[in-house]
Amino acid sequence: MRRFIKLLKCERMKARGLWIFTSALVLSGIFLCWFLFTGQVTEDTIRLGWYMNLYQLPLVNAIFLPLMSMVVASRLCGAEHRGHMLKALCAMEKKAAVYDAKLVYGLAVVILCDIIIWAVIIAYGFIIGYKGPFPAKLYALTIIFTLVPTAVIYIFQHTLSIVFRNQAAAFFSGVIGEFAGIFSLFLPSIPILRKMLIWGWYGALQLVGLYGWNKETRFQYAYFETMPIDGLFLAAVFFSGAAIYAVGKYVFVKKEV
Repeated sequence: MRRFIKLLKCERMKARGLWIFTSALVLSGIFLCWFLFTGQVTEDTIRLGWYMNLYQLPLVNAIFLPLMSMVVASRLCGAEHRGHMLKALCAMEKKAAVYDAKLVYGLAVVILCDIIIWAVIIAYGFIIGYKGPFPAKLYALTIIFTLVPTAVIYIFQHTLSIVFRNQAAAFFSGVIGEFAGIFSLFLPSIPILRKMLIWGWYGALQLVGLYGWNKETRFQYAYFETMPIDGLFLAAVFFSGAAIYAVGKYVFVKKEV
């Protein structure tokens, strides 16, 4: 355990010169500017704000959080590939421990930024005065259902970035997956598509649905309703995440670096 903590400290020291956390914060800032300051604040926004956030966030999450995962994983692992530093590191430490340490550090950066994003969004709602009580339980569940797919996506990106020396492979795979996930969110009539793609899980785990909206009246008669949690799918999500982690770690351990 002590050696693993030392590996984490080592990752933190190396990450300082790579501006990894700063890069993630910049992406978080762009996320917040896009979500909070694009469009006007109307009476409908104030009246439906708390639930409108929960309805709209899955799409923005599907755009920015996989991108953040790609950037953090690529910068964290790509630095080791240059100059064969990864080979030297694995000669001194067990490859499994190296995989885990880099994974834990990078995932911690992404999750911390995600929590900051949610904290700012909630604070913004109180500042501009969203009407109605704050649905704390619903927000807590949604935050969890945002962090879980983000963690699985990061594990996937981390594996590609640490296994392949050329980071273009990780970026290309991540971008294709992200676009497929975003596309699946625009096809609510085919929910299985969201569930098949880890990038579509933000929509598959969405807890709030919009009803009564149309082009003529817009939000005048619109209302939001909470949707039931699919326990079987949620179990499949955790199983899939564990499987991606196990396979990724096994591939890296067996690969010649």
